[in-house]
Amino acid sequence: MNIAEQKNKITVITVVYNNVSGIKDTLDSFVAQSWNNKELIVIDGGSTDGTWEVVNSYSESISYKCSEPDGGIYDAMNKGIDRATGEWITFLNSGDVFVDDTVLERVFASDLYEGIDVVYGDSIEVNGIARLLLTAPSDISRMEYFPVYRHGSSFVRTAVQQKHKFNLSLKKELGYSLDWEMIHRMYKDACTFRKVDVAVQAFLKEGVSDRPYMSRWYNYKITSGGSFCLKKFIYFLYNCILYAFVNSALYSWVRAFFMEFLLNSCMPHVHFWSIRRAYLKLVRSKIGKGTFIMKNVYIQSPNRLTIGDYSHINRGVVLDARGDIMIGSSVSVSHNVNIMTGGHDHMSENFTGVFKPIIIKDYAWIGVGATILQGVTIGKGAVVCAGAVVNKDVADYEIVGGVPAKKIGERTQKLNYRCCWDTPFT
Repeated sequence: MNIAEQKNKITVITVVYNNVSGIKDTLDSFVAQSWNNKELIVIDGGSTDGTWEVVNSYSESISYKCSEPDGGIYDAMNKGIDRATGEWITFLNSGDVFVDDTVLERVFASDLYEGIDVVYGDSIEVNGIARLLLTAPSDISRMEYFPVYRHGSSFVRTAVQQKHKFNLSLKKELGYSLDWEMIHRMYKDACTFRKVDVAVQAFLKEGVSDRPYMSRWYNYKITSGGSFCLKKFIYFLYNCILYAFVNSALYSWVRAFFMEFLLNSCMPHVHFWSIRRAYLKLVRSKIGKGTFIMKNVYIQSPNRLTIGDYSHINRGVVLDARGDIMIGSSVSVSHNVNIMTGGHDHMSENFTGVFKPIIIKDYAWIGVGATILQGVTIGKGAVVCAGAVVNKDVADYEIVGGVPAKKIGERTQKLNYRCCWDTPFT
């Protein structure tokens, strides 16, 4: 294969053993991908329930397949790695699927990965009828303590993956966490990582790794390098206690008291911004210098709200930050604006909840009564006119208006101001 043919070719590796009920959805998900430069490798552990017959029915779409006994999932994955011919490798295990038919295209249509070893995105956890978006942080230094992304939602350069295969000698010690051990090893080996804002894989929550306390213990063993580390052992204990509390009956009441009742029923009537600001920081909002949020602003998931310096949020604004809201500096958000990261898939028979981030860049002005819908980016210096409903990205310095919002003009690019507000009791 020449270099041009290999460029951004994606090798998808599927490992399976006796999962006839899930393998078809996984294979269909690969076949449906709009990105053509791809190959599928299927490693079956010697299934006897009809799985192999289903795999054989997809032979035209599979570059390599085998069915034979192996040493478990990670041994099968290593077999797939050895057979890969693409530039990148990703794993799509039986029962898991790509989030939609354009995932590979959205990740690789723009080649921005020169010098990058690992590209990773977000994931969707499927638990019964519920689908929860798991947003991976971009701060890779957090891997000193825990995995920041799900293994199946990443793409590793083939040469790097072949160097960092799964260490089967640690199987007895680390059980089902060999994927995290491999990722942490790449991190410690100074591999380069890049986050993309794409939900890559939807996976079933139920599985061998759905053992919270054992997973935390394995995590401690991996991040501590197999030796005792007081700092990371304390982190392990803290996480166990936190998990137990979050999954207790008490937690929903405590969270509702602090994140709903105090935040949205009491704080809006406090006449001093310094007190409201302190409370927002207490519940982990990130509020920049000189920024002012007026009374009677409704906030959901304040811990996922970030606002830069010298921005102004007026009365009556709804900030639905469940899917992350990131507002830049010198941004003016006028009265009664709705910024909505949450929604539902209206085509889903289960009315599935969907959450996507909203980004509003520096110097943007959102007019009175406008609505910004999930997944939208408002460009630097852009203006959203009063009453507009924005369901698509707005470019830098564009002026948009209407329902749905459309471009109606251009704003000057010479902007140099701060949105300051220091009136007492507001």
